[in-house]
Amino acid sequence: MKHTAGLTAAELGIIWNLYIANTMGVCLYRHFLKHAEDPDVHACLRDALKLSTDNVKQVTELYHREQLAPPLGFGDEDVRLDAPRLFSDAYCLQQLDMMLKLGSIYYTISLPGTSRLDVRELVTGMIFSTIQLSNRVIEVLLEKGMYVRPPYIPMPQGVEFVQKQSFFNGFFGDKRPLLGIEVGQIFSNVYFNVTKSVMLMGFSQVAEDRKLREYFLRGKEINKKQITVMNSFLVKEDLPPIVPQDYVVTQSTTPPYSDRLMLFLVTNLSSAKIRNFGDSIAVSPRHDLGACYGRLIVETGNFAEDGGNMLIERGWMERPPHTPDRNRLSKEGTP
Repeated sequence: MKHTAGLTAAELGIIWNLYIANTMGVCLYRHFLKHAEDPDVHACLRDALKLSTDNVKQVTELYHREQLAPPLGFGDEDVRLDAPRLFSDAYCLQQLDMMLKLGSIYYTISLPGTSRLDVRELVTGMIFSTIQLSNRVIEVLLEKGMYVRPPYIPMPQGVEFVQKQSFFNGFFGDKRPLLGIEVGQIFSNVYFNVTKSVMLMGFSQVAEDRKLREYFLRGKEINKKQITVMNSFLVKEDLPPIVPQDYVVTQSTTPPYSDRLMLFLVTNLSSAKIRNFGDSIAVSPRHDLGACYGRLIVETGNFAEDGGNMLIERGWMERPPHTPDRNRLSKEGTP
């Protein structure tokens, strides 16, 4: 008889996150799609909705095979299709691009934590389908002249070795010019902040809870400050700063999503930003860059924690799979 291993702690955590994220994606793209006017944007959003829907179905089937109840996630009560559009087609496509990039990163780093073949096949399929759609979205952005590329630097003329330990300098002494990968990381982080800032501005208009509106506005100001800080590294190198696109946020004050979904999405994106900053530290040898990213991690972490506390206070945070509280069990079992 063939032995089927149970799901490991890592696999339980991974499929839980997959379910939550993709049910949220279904809600997000349903409203985007309802109001999309550009046929190319409409096609991309339609494919994104299908991708998230298929992912939810596959994860749900896995839960059922294991005789486990899936988490609540997000559903019809979290999206209001009759609400007016909040964002322009251009922004919806840009946010889709950001979400697909985040998804492909999460799926890829999740795969090494899986061991059961069915779970590995599930995650592998999500990686391929997400990257395929991401390529299509970038193609549309390029065709429409909406894709912002990182700055260009001169091509290397040959092999060159580092001669001095000042290669790592950032605070004192001579600073070397930025590496290409450091420029790329700055660009990616600024662009992420730009995209998130527009979303925060829109959500601050429509949230029903006044404290959430204030929280979203605070997040927008944090993002704007971080954009200025990171762009300053490019300006000092005589490289062009990343200029935010002129995305349109309508004057609607009718919420297209529940406060719970909007707060969860903002908090989740803050967590993703912390991971992005951590990745940037790992590939940025200059000390001043590492210190800057460290400060931004602390600032973003505090903002994310405040969002998490607001979710808990309102009874909106589902508890992920967790280990037993042995101390509590021991006390309860004491005669």
